[in-house]
Amino acid sequence: MNNYYLKIADIKIHVKSPFKINISMESEDFISDYEDEDILLEYKEVKESPKMDGKLVYENIVKFYETKEGFVHELYPMPDKNPYAWVTPINKHYYEVRYLAGEERYIDYSRNIIDIMNIEQVLNTFNAYILHSSFIKYQDKAILFTAPSGTGKSTQADLWEKYENAEIINGDRSGIRKLDGKWTAYGLPIAGSSGIYKNKKAEISHIIVLKQGKENKLTKLSQREAFIKLYSETLVHTWDKKFQENIINMITDVVQNVQIYQYECLPDKSAVDFLKNQIIEDRGLFIENNECEKSIK
Repeated sequence: MNNYYLKIADIKIHVKSPFKINISMESEDFISDYEDEDILLEYKEVKESPKMDGKLVYENIVKFYETKEGFVHELYPMPDKNPYAWVTPINKHYYEVRYLAGEERYIDYSRNIIDIMNIEQVLNTFNAYILHSSFIKYQDKAILFTAPSGTGKSTQADLWEKYENAEIINGDRSGIRKLDGKWTAYGLPIAGSSGIYKNKKAEISHIIVLKQGKENKLTKLSQREAFIKLYSETLVHTWDKKFQENIINMITDVVQNVQIYQYECLPDKSAVDFLKNQIIEDRGLFIENNECEKSIK
């Protein structure tokens, strides 16, 4: 039996497999040396496809069935092919992966682990979620640029790296989790076309909702506006009521505790300078308010 340990958003994942799993590039930074687990993902070979006794609630490249054991995830190599694996969340800490004998080629890379275990479900179970965003680390804090694809997330992240020496942690996806009472961003082993997969984290300073514009214009969003913007860029299982309710609760908390702006901006250095001034001002107010609270106490 082969054992592998990963750490994603401070969630410790133990993978137990009868076959060797090849560690792909995007997973290297997430392999852990600690033999500890919050979740056990165990692969088990089966000779024939199990019968799905449940309601089909989602169908695309994969299928989800609502069963008495929970939402079973059925995987396909292609839409017109037969399924090769079935993932059952027995409980919060144990996921069983049944796979057809001889079909190991579909699941013997570490990148497949993310798809197999349905990472957004795992994160949700541990009160975290995925935001479609570029994550940069600036002065030890996280700034997230979020927007639909093609709006300039990567461009703004690249500009901050170039002109402010910010570190790009992930170019397309961020894990969001409340840690020690503070909303924290995490790098993930999924990053779209950016190819940046760093296993780092930072407290979230600002979330910037991007909008292409002809000038640099920054607008503080109301909590309602911010909620709508963030929800639209969050991976949500709409067929799972508990999952959806948890997402709503988390985003509600985020918009109440994080600075969120809409930013119409240019794709040049002026956009960095303009936003930097606001961030410095916001952080100054935060420090000033904290000092006032301490003096009152």
